[in-house]
Amino acid sequence: MNVNDKIHGFAVTRTAPAPCSGSELIEMRHEKTGAQLVWLKNDGENKLFSIAFRTPPSDDTGIFHILEHSVLGGSKKYPVKEPFLELMKGTMNTFLNAMTYPDKTVFPVSSRNDADFMNLARVYLDAVFDPAIYYNPNIFRQEGWHIEMRSESDEPVYKGVVFNEMKGALSSVYSRMETEIMGALFPDTCYRFESGGLPEAIPNLTNEQFIEGHRTYYHPSNAYIYLDGPVDIDAVLKLIDSEYLSRFDKREVRSEIPAQKAVAPAVKKCFYEITPDEEEANHTYLVIGKVLGSWQDREKITAASVLAEALTGSNDAPLKRALLDTGLCLDVSLEVSDGILQPFGCLCINNTDEENCEKLKETVRSAVTELCGKGIDRGLLTAALNRLEFRFRAGGEPRGLTRNISALSAWLYGGDPLHYLELGEVYDSLRSKVDSGYFEELLREWLLDDNGRAELYLLPSRTYGEEQKAAEKKRLAAVVDGLSCEERSVIVEQNRQLDEWQQSVDTPEQLATMPHLALSEVSPEPLHFDTEETNVNGVTVLKHTAQDKGIAALNLYFSLADCNETQLSAAAAAAELFGELSTAKSSAADLQRRITGLLGSINYGVDVFSKNGVSDKCSPYFAVKARFLEKNTEEALALIAEILTETDFSDISAVTELLKQTDENYKQSIIANGHTYSMGRVRAALSAESAVNELVSGYEGYKRLHEAIKAPEKLTAEIKALSGRMICTARLTASVTGNADIKPLLEALPTGTAAEQSDMSFKLDIPEKQGVIIPAGVSYSAMAFPDTNADTAVRKVLYRALSLEYLWNEVRVKGGAYGTGAFIAPSGEQAFFSYRDPSPAASLDIYRKSADFIADYCGGAPDITQYIISTIAKEEPLMSDGNRSAKADGLWFRGITDEERADEKKRMLGVTAEQLRTAAETLRSFGNVCVMGTEAAMEGLDLKKDSLA
Repeated sequence: MNVNDKIHGFAVTRTAPAPCSGSELIEMRHEKTGAQLVWLKNDGENKLFSIAFRTPPSDDTGIFHILEHSVLGGSKKYPVKEPFLELMKGTMNTFLNAMTYPDKTVFPVSSRNDADFMNLARVYLDAVFDPAIYYNPNIFRQEGWHIEMRSESDEPVYKGVVFNEMKGALSSVYSRMETEIMGALFPDTCYRFESGGLPEAIPNLTNEQFIEGHRTYYHPSNAYIYLDGPVDIDAVLKLIDSEYLSRFDKREVRSEIPAQKAVAPAVKKCFYEITPDEEEANHTYLVIGKVLGSWQDREKITAASVLAEALTGSNDAPLKRALLDTGLCLDVSLEVSDGILQPFGCLCINNTDEENCEKLKETVRSAVTELCGKGIDRGLLTAALNRLEFRFRAGGEPRGLTRNISALSAWLYGGDPLHYLELGEVYDSLRSKVDSGYFEELLREWLLDDNGRAELYLLPSRTYGEEQKAAEKKRLAAVVDGLSCEERSVIVEQNRQLDEWQQSVDTPEQLATMPHLALSEVSPEPLHFDTEETNVNGVTVLKHTAQDKGIAALNLYFSLADCNETQLSAAAAAAELFGELSTAKSSAADLQRRITGLLGSINYGVDVFSKNGVSDKCSPYFAVKARFLEKNTEEALALIAEILTETDFSDISAVTELLKQTDENYKQSIIANGHTYSMGRVRAALSAESAVNELVSGYEGYKRLHEAIKAPEKLTAEIKALSGRMICTARLTASVTGNADIKPLLEALPTGTAAEQSDMSFKLDIPEKQGVIIPAGVSYSAMAFPDTNADTAVRKVLYRALSLEYLWNEVRVKGGAYGTGAFIAPSGEQAFFSYRDPSPAASLDIYRKSADFIADYCGGAPDITQYIISTIAKEEPLMSDGNRSAKADGLWFRGITDEERADEKKRMLGVTAEQLRTAAETLRSFGNVCVMGTEAAMEGLDLKKDSLA
């Protein structure tokens, strides 16, 4: 394509190379409407379509978040209740979602399959330009909010998917932190509002305002269309123009975002919820924020991220160390938030007390003044630059989506879409400035210049949650009490209409409008993983081919099969310490500098595998997973060997500091991801694999660590003893992706003694029915059943059907939960879950009726093709080299061959409705139950209660 070429209503305005992504940029503008389009043309396997709109909020009602949900709830050409759901059921998509940002709403879809890609793009275009919201107010009530009241005597409550989602999201102290600091930094622009919506403000949004928001902003003149990959450009542009854009005219959409003028130093205080059992001491968060510049300042914003990595990337990074040494806080980080008109940076000081904050601020000023005066360590800056550039170049999947968001980070504000896609020259420039004082000057501006600075104090409160509930109840009562009898009747009637619509079933004619793939369009071959089993120096080494040239992935697995509970817990704790403590050769600070400079990433943990169909035994491993440039192989391997064999665990103070940070992060993760921890809890009693996982990374792991750090000397001794025993080649299986020769690493590791056994039996004493009280506005539920004799092909299709046909409608649509699903775990358990759920007790009842639903559903001999296709798509995601090698390793450890995977896929392609009905009969027995959430949500449930400490 050449500049000024015309194709289907679009004119090519620019072409440019994009070498960092191996692409060519082609920019176009739709002549009739002014819609902008960017195509990043490359030969990747995946094709992505995205349409975004600039949507600056003017209040906290979450209008654009609710619109993001709602436009995917039916449209003119696709008059089904849930086109989004139908696409999940019957496509081979590699990404299917929509996202609300502080100033934009993005609708991306992708697929490897050409026909599927066109289908996805067509449905999304119809959704954003012709949504059913104009004639069906039930969509707004379901996705946004409504007063639930089915008779005039009922006690009213607020319900809605987004309403409950934001209750859950803002239960996270980190989400609250971002919302509140943006409000302080941007008091005069759209960024002062929570684009997702505040629960107290969402019910202020009317359906009329909602419709007007769509009419105003969802117009081609305000659209940013993005394509990525080897798309059929002629077909795509023809679709976009002839079926959609050609019927619009250009118009002015007032969506510009003004820049925030520097604010006077501001201080803001607010509260967040902790459980009644938690101490308020050491639970204050201090955030110091500042606008760093404009989106145009990409070098400055990138440099700020380099400073964040260099100065707070580890406990021994200089700024973090200075603050931790005061003994007045638990953790410290510098954070950079970009992707908006004016990126900002924050210094976050965690787990302190309000009375300590002045001393901590003095320490910040003193430490930064010294760093700026003496100069920041050049090796530290160079290492941070290396780490950030590695992340930029290596990327993750879906890469097309990452590139889309990066392009919008400048494009949305009138800039070059390549501005944040081509950062190679920025890293080169920053390297040349390491010795120039550039970074010191930026640090001085960020943390010593008070102009435009905002301070946020997040204070703990045991009563905040109850106060919020009481305030919501009071607001709702004030609304309802002021209604006339006629107005109450209208609400009751609206609920009746909503119930009727939610319970309605799409007609065959409506469903026939949706594009679906045929089974014949799905390859019968499973996703290929090339694994070559070799032997190097007596160690089994699995070799995989790399997709990212010049980058190696190394996975090391040390057997823990002969360990007891205490030792397994010690292994989980050790995973938090390797690479963070000093070694016999290096101080912790020097070690971190080398790690940051040489390794793109390195992670430690406990991986657990069981053989296919075996539930009573498993094989746990201490896993080390690293990625690095192949040219740095020799130095990278020497560094990894030093970490694994020479880490010094004797500094009790440093060990305790690190594990206390882990403990706090663990707790916040449980609050934000209660569904994950609930699922781990209910599965733990059903297989050895899940029991070990619960011990090392589940709620049980959190409880064990929380207690263990009260006696750090004992824990440290256990870790030291275990480390000396487990790190050896006799226990090792290795995996290499790329061309790295790992012989030097194997020669540097001790030979040691092999594990006394290759697998273990393992059980935990877990309550069959448990409730865990957490400080959150909504709850999470899970239920699990054993199923050791399952045909996995049938089960996987069954749980996809249950998730998308039954649970979606009952738990999400009718129940108002943000998410729900069912699946079969690799270790064989069947599990159900709900996410950000206002009524977990009702969800548990719904799980118990799954067999009845499948019996009724399959009794009508339905066509289940779409669930087969959807299941296969879920089994075959896009994967980076690191994820691909981990998946291939897991298949090898489980003993699952390519032939078995091909056979399973063949069986999956032939699954029948009768097989689903038969398989569902195992769900008639009650399973293990866990609810994490509010105590009120557990009323009436026979649960053994626990409280998150």
